[in-house]
Amino acid sequence: MLQAQGDLTGVLREYRESLAIRERLAVLDPSNAGWQRDLWVACCWIADALERLGDPTALEWWQRAYDIFSEMKRAGMYVSPADEQYYQQLRQKLGR
Repeated sequence: MLQAQGDLTGVLREYRESLAIRERLAVLDPSNAGWQRDLWVACCWIADALERLGDPTALEWWQRAYDIFSEMKRAGMYVSPADEQYYQQLRQKLGR
């Protein structure tokens, strides 16, 4: 709703609150691929909102999402074929 209203600052606040919950879950069970996925997705949401606000720290959030995703792959966690496309998009965002 906030996004539809153009309130990107409000959207960003909500995304950060969501991230805090996802971080707590991911720490509880680092081997849970679903929770790790939720974590990198939340980082992407924040990066996208920051990017749309013109905030240069968006790149740090893209990097964080990429790092979490890369670690999942290194650990042999399941990554869906659809998510594999996002991984490639993250690589492009970071110029890799």
